[in-house]
Amino acid sequence: MITLEAVSEPMSSENIEIQTYMMNSQPSYNLVVMGKALLTSEEILEENTDNFKAGEKMFYIRKHDENIGIVTYLLRNPHDNHTWIGLLIIHKDHEGHGIGREAVELIEGKLRQENVDKVRLCVQKENESGALFWGKNEYVIVNSSIDHRGNPIDIYEKKL
Repeated sequence: MITLEAVSEPMSSENIEIQTYMMNSQPSYNLVVMGKALLTSEEILEENTDNFKAGEKMFYIRKHDENIGIVTYLLRNPHDNHTWIGLLIIHKDHEGHGIGREAVELIEGKLRQENVDKVRLCVQKENESGALFWGKNEYVIVNSSIDHRGNPIDIYEKKL
């Protein structure tokens, strides 16, 4: 069983270190999204600054008192006024055990408590495993676009 723990100070040096550790456990994801396999703490900090200023919420995915992943969401994206899941990442050592699916169920429950009736996210077109994962979790493609790094993306949505 996993739990979600709200991260009260996601920009603190301790939390940036945890985020860097989680992100760098998935170098193939980083390569697709960021164009490099390993990220620095400074890059994580820079990437997150605008998101947290916009109100993004971060949670650690925990199992047996250990952080094994991260999930973020933004209740109202200023660009389109939709709720977005910004990140779901499971540490490489813990993937393939249904933790991602469990985390999705928990975050969707939190969103329902916030009276959210649908949620969006994006998947880079090169991220085939991400596309498969979100499709299995009943997210459907509603649009395609280019992200702020120039990566082609599909925008997924699910009614909650």
